Amino acid sequence: MKKVIIICCVILILVFGGMMIIKNASAQVDLTGIEVEIRGTDKAMYSPQDGVKIQYVVKNTSETARENINVLLKVTHLEEVIYEDTIGNLNLKAGEEIYAEYQWTAPEGDFKGYLIEIGLGDNLGDFAVSDTIGVDVSSTWVKFPRYGYLADFGDKVDTSGKIEKMNRYHINGIEYYDWHYLHHQPLADGITAENPGVWKDWSGREIFGETVAGYISAAKERNMASMAYNMIYAGTDSFFVDDQGNPTEANQWKLYFAEDNDRGSGNFTFRMGLSPSGNGNLFFLNPLNKQWQDHIFTETKKIFTAFDFDGWHGDTVGEWGKMVTADGEPLGYKEDRSPIYYVKDTYTQFLNAAKEALGDKYLSFNPVGAQGIEKANVSSTDVLYTEFWPWDNDREGKAYNTYASLVREVERSMEDSQEKSIDGKGKSLVVKAYINYYKTNGHMNAPGVLLCDAAVYAAGGSRLELGNGDRMLHVEYYPDDHILMDEELRAKMQAMADFIVAYENILRDGQWTTDNEVKIDGYAHGKGGASDSIWTYTRADENYEILHLINLLETDNEWRDERGKKKAPTEVKDVKVTYYTDKEISKVYLASPDYNKSKSTELRYETGADDKGKFVTFTVPNLQYWDMIYMK
Repeated sequence: MKKVIIICCVILILVFGGMMIIKNASAQVDLTGIEVEIRGTDKAMYSPQDGVKIQYVVKNTSETARENINVLLKVTHLEEVIYEDTIGNLNLKAGEEIYAEYQWTAPEGDFKGYLIEIGLGDNLGDFAVSDTIGVDVSSTWVKFPRYGYLADFGDKVDTSGKIEKMNRYHINGIEYYDWHYLHHQPLADGITAENPGVWKDWSGREIFGETVAGYISAAKERNMASMAYNMIYAGTDSFFVDDQGNPTEANQWKLYFAEDNDRGSGNFTFRMGLSPSGNGNLFFLNPLNKQWQDHIFTETKKIFTAFDFDGWHGDTVGEWGKMVTADGEPLGYKEDRSPIYYVKDTYTQFLNAAKEALGDKYLSFNPVGAQGIEKANVSSTDVLYTEFWPWDNDREGKAYNTYASLVREVERSMEDSQEKSIDGKGKSLVVKAYINYYKTNGHMNAPGVLLCDAAVYAAGGSRLELGNGDRMLHVEYYPDDHILMDEELRAKMQAMADFIVAYENILRDGQWTTDNEVKIDGYAHGKGGASDSIWTYTRADENYEILHLINLLETDNEWRDERGKKKAPTEVKDVKVTYYTDKEISKVYLASPDYNKSKSTELRYETGADDKGKFVTFTVPNLQYWDMIYMK
């Protein structure tokens, strides 16, 4: 009798359970033809506990109405889901498109990256249809700088529209290139906050103050820092003669080529070009001359009385060899009283003095060619930045011509700057490198752009390449940004931007490079970033072992793709990886800007050991440009 009762109970459970399954299955919403797209967020970064407004669109591309569609939200920090909820319920007519906005409250923690996912389905969990976007919760941009640029200061510019486009890439700092009047006098006479006016730069380009002010206002609404660009040590022709044509005192502050410098003689000067105002020449001044410092700091601070810039972006023209003063003396002296003859050796003293003069304003600085970068790294400058050229050399005399050479400098800058960083972990170097330098038509070449980005971001750095709305630099004169991204590259760059924000805490938050050995079955690979191989670049921090796979299969390892001819790497699938580590691994995750909308995917793994030590093995489902595997 007891057995009969048990059997009857089991049958009832199966019957009613089956009915429930049938009922649930019949209640499932048909999402065929339904799409969701996250359009953006209202700011480039947020302070802890800020409201994060997320704009999204749900479309019904089918010819059938759909009802009772749940809109679901999931927020992850690295591999951990920290928040999820149902945020709406929609009925969609055939062909209908609905725009919506949702506000999520950011957590308390500062300097954290998150991945927001909005999806459609019946229940929380894995969504049938979804889209993602990155969100940076940081109280200041200097921890995770994402630098962009502006160069269009003409009349009636759509300043808000350009800033809105830049916001989609989470740009949180903007370099205002050639906005100024003259290098030695960045603010033109008569320009005030009440009268922003119009002036001409050295080339005769009209600069509209209302446009500059409009950009700054729109940027502040998006939590973007606005940085006023200028040279740290340059004056044009009119600085060196007075109204009567007599030489001014500034002539005594000039730099001169030393007698044993074979790169030039006399004044250190550049011819910029024809100038309607007669200011077509740049003359360079000694950065350690106190009178010059007083002059340029005073003139720079005048900027902030007229425009609400957040700081100064100082520029240089690189290192040109041994220099002396107008009197043939050293430029200054180091702490040990040894003489300074090279401009790059003036950077630490100059930048510290500039930061002190600026007070609460930000300071960023470009030691062109990374010449003297080690001097900038240990200064009080807030944001590290350099413009790389493939013919310049690093501290050991190795050329900056490969992806690995950029990675090496990003690593060193992080190490050099730890003492002067806000959290002791070091500063993230912003890398400017003109990829398609000689391209004159068509679009930017995606493989060159994406591989350079992958290398720099994997090492903990950042890039300056996007700006003026959604344009991209390819040469050093920013107004010449007419080689555009096509739609495919634009989408890739948005995905890259989301990825580096969402995973900033394991990309550039105190990680260090390791020598863990990696094996990949069936493909050339190695830790040096060689052409025609998979680059196995290993990093770590207190919580994770990190493996970056950068795909250079059937392409080269030079970052300069001058004419846009670099081949895309060969995409590979089901890549079996063996990673050697002494740590006990509990979870293995894959995240990539190229795969699964940057969401972390848990990978199955096995452990083992051989004569080289303990290891974990796993299979990477897809490698297009860059995969990051992080192991807990």
